[in-house]
Amino acid sequence: MKNKWLLAIALCAAAMGAQAQQGDDSVTIPAPRLKIELPAQRYHMPAADLKEFRGAYELSNGQILRLRGVGTVLYGEIDDQGEHRMIAANRNTFVALDRKLQVRIDREQYGEPGGEVLMAVPVRVAETGEIGEHVVRLATR
Repeated sequence: MKNKWLLAIALCAAAMGAQAQQGDDSVTIPAPRLKIELPAQRYHMPAADLKEFRGAYELSNGQILRLRGVGTVLYGEIDDQGEHRMIAANRNTFVALDRKLQVRIDREQYGEPGGEVLMAVPVRVAETGEIGEHVVRLATR
């Protein structure tokens, strides 16, 4: 009985292989499109907790992310490209109100902080010459 099942499985596999060779259809899977979105509900972080995230962080591309603020107001800026007012999305993620910047900081107890930064950068559309935006991902180190 086992031999019959093995033979049936082998025949099905051979038929599927022959079918795949007959059609030279290729499937293209697009890369996921990154988005910066405001949270559905704002996360209320105490000022003392927010203070822990303030400071300068070196990004993987050599740029510097600066988070500054007073009380529960936080601003984020990469190099000297202009500040963005940010809100807490959860315990370690902050999103700019203008959706140009999103920061996630993962703090290790004794190590360097890690995480990721999503930043909207301007791009020119070749066909039309219009300026659009593209979101890029950077890692903190």
